[in-house]
Amino acid sequence: MGKDVIKIKKLFSMLCIFALLLTGCQSKLPQQPVYGVAPAESEAEIFINGIPLKVYTAEEQEYLNMKEFADAVGEKWQVSRGILVHQASIFHGDVPYFFTTDTLPPEEDNCSLYLCGGIYDGSSWYQQLEQVMSLYSYHLLEDPEKNCSYYTTYPTAEYLHTDYSVPTLMYHAVGDEPWGIRELFVSPATLEEQLKYLTENGYTPIWFEDLGEVNQLQKPVLLTFDDGYDDNYTALLPLLKKYNVKATVFIIVDLLNTEHYLTSEQVKVLSESGLVSIQSHTMSHEFLSTRSAEQLTYELQQSKLALARITGKEPFAVAYPSGRYSDASLAAVEQYYQFGLLSSGGTYVTGAKRSMIPRQYVSRNTDLEEFVEMITTAEG
Repeated sequence: MGKDVIKIKKLFSMLCIFALLLTGCQSKLPQQPVYGVAPAESEAEIFINGIPLKVYTAEEQEYLNMKEFADAVGEKWQVSRGILVHQASIFHGDVPYFFTTDTLPPEEDNCSLYLCGGIYDGSSWYQQLEQVMSLYSYHLLEDPEKNCSYYTTYPTAEYLHTDYSVPTLMYHAVGDEPWGIRELFVSPATLEEQLKYLTENGYTPIWFEDLGEVNQLQKPVLLTFDDGYDDNYTALLPLLKKYNVKATVFIIVDLLNTEHYLTSEQVKVLSESGLVSIQSHTMSHEFLSTRSAEQLTYELQQSKLALARITGKEPFAVAYPSGRYSDASLAAVEQYYQFGLLSSGGTYVTGAKRSMIPRQYVSRNTDLEEFVEMITTAEG
């Protein structure tokens, strides 16, 4: 009786392996590490759309805990443990990717039994970072000084659907009592009136992150706020929450944590709210039209990195300080960013030059009739 049970178990194990080999044989793939070898926790860290994940290492390769990764990207995660063969799968949309591990050497070199080199340590699954991220459309920003990598999803301008009108409105501060240039301060009541109009008339306030689906959006509009004033946290955010609409805030990095401007912590909270996209307004707000090549690199690259360190997300749009630009600054913006925003020029139509996105200025004196005209001009 005992021998029969042993025979049945061996037969079952072989059938499991055979089934996986039959269904998974594809192109030649690298052999995985042996079952039971867990990677060690690394000092390195990665952010996926702002969500921090630990990095693990084994044999000089970087790995992710796949359950943690699945949770971060909102994917389904399933595990099937067998006697000799253990298999896990993560879904990218409706497409499953399988990771398997086994104590036995492979019978063939081209079977998915060893797909992508998954590691199972008895309780957790790990997968090579480079191979996992290759399945997804993330852009990588590396930060060697902080031993960090930022993976962020955003559309690339050259692949946008073209000829869609997207009114892009430029605001600054929100407040009843201006402490600076009066016309920059739209009153909370006026802004609320505008947001109410948008939501009641079928408009969809979006981020630049949403432009990849512009063909599926009903009357999209971009609400942008320059400079990073602290009222963007105290006055703007509550209104965005009330009407459940999105806005983009362009930050002057050197003015963070100074009087009247956002703190780093407020920027982080805005980014994590799900309603605000944080983008760059350069480091110093100096005219890019007057900057040298070295200064342009500093203003554009360093501001990108500084904001990524706060939000965990790579900025990919920049607003020109005072709308000033030159041929050199246009070229530099296209090197570091997907989109460069002007301070005038009318309605943005997708397919326009990506470093010269026009905007329409909403001031304290803009009444509702003028506001409606701004967003409806291109509709006819």
